[in-house]
Amino acid sequence: MKTILSSGEQLLEMIDEMLDLARVESGKVSVSLRSLELPKFIAGIVDEFKLRAARGNLRFIHEIEGSLPPRIETDPLRLRQVLYNLLGNAMKFTAHGEVAFRISVKPKQLRFEVKDTGKGIPKSDLPLLFKPFYQATNNHTIGQGVGLGLHISKQIVELLGGQITIESEVGQGSTFSFGIPWRNADLVNPELPSPQIIGYEGPRRRILVVDDEPLNRSMLKDLLTTVGFDAAEADSPETALRLLEDHFDAVISDIRMPGYDGHAFCRRLRSSHATKNLTIIASSASVFADDQRRALDSGFSDFLPKPVIEKELFEIVGRHLSLKWVDAAGNKSVDRTICP
Repeated sequence: MKTILSSGEQLLEMIDEMLDLARVESGKVSVSLRSLELPKFIAGIVDEFKLRAARGNLRFIHEIEGSLPPRIETDPLRLRQVLYNLLGNAMKFTAHGEVAFRISVKPKQLRFEVKDTGKGIPKSDLPLLFKPFYQATNNHTIGQGVGLGLHISKQIVELLGGQITIESEVGQGSTFSFGIPWRNADLVNPELPSPQIIGYEGPRRRILVVDDEPLNRSMLKDLLTTVGFDAAEADSPETALRLLEDHFDAVISDIRMPGYDGHAFCRRLRSSHATKNLTIIASSASVFADDQRRALDSGFSDFLPKPVIEKELFEIVGRHLSLKWVDAAGNKSVDRTICP
């Protein structure tokens, strides 16, 4: 039974990755260019992976060569997906040492580099590494994925007008880098800097974080408790169902989990009289428009992309719980960008 369950979970992961691959290669996925506040975008990614590195006893190095433009025109969802994949792989295959994230600003190009001191990749594998389903011969964690992440990342980088390259040496680590063209984006409606949120008015709200990855759960719980939420963790939908016998104001759930996935979990909650009106927020690194639509079709109240950015988290939670935020200056007001 354990073998059957394990095989079923791996098959589900394969199907999800195949759907991502099909969307890219069928040509149905188009690049949607829009204005991106680059310094804030990069800061959000850096904050998450600093936390991951600290919990994995790794050093995380972040360097910027040149001055980041305030805003550029690109596809934020696609760019985030590639960086999340490369940094996540670097952490997964680095047992000790460091992971470095470097950005170089050129006149017409942004270059990103992710370098680790992990196990490295054999030279014979390098020409095949970006092919679908291929995994390095010294990869002993084959059960964790089916070898589509790098292939999909390569396709996305090419959609953005760039190329991704790899340099690696066994025992020394690997360096992935890619460059994308960019141009300044005009700021049509300038926004004032958002005040730092430190809490909210009213009774303390309870939020349940459901994710099979401990680091993801811990990071979300830390963000929520910092501003006054009573946050609890569940490592599976089954555990979450037991905890939901008590009252919670909202649930933030991962999509891809062992057992039945986040979609089935959400449908289960919507079918129960006790939780049919509960705020349930999907959180996933699969950020295609189809993924978000599927989450909403399953009954989720909203969609929170991974890596989680603090502002996006508070916008979504605040909107659904109708919160009146308190900022660092002690001001108490409803921020219409958060709680319309």
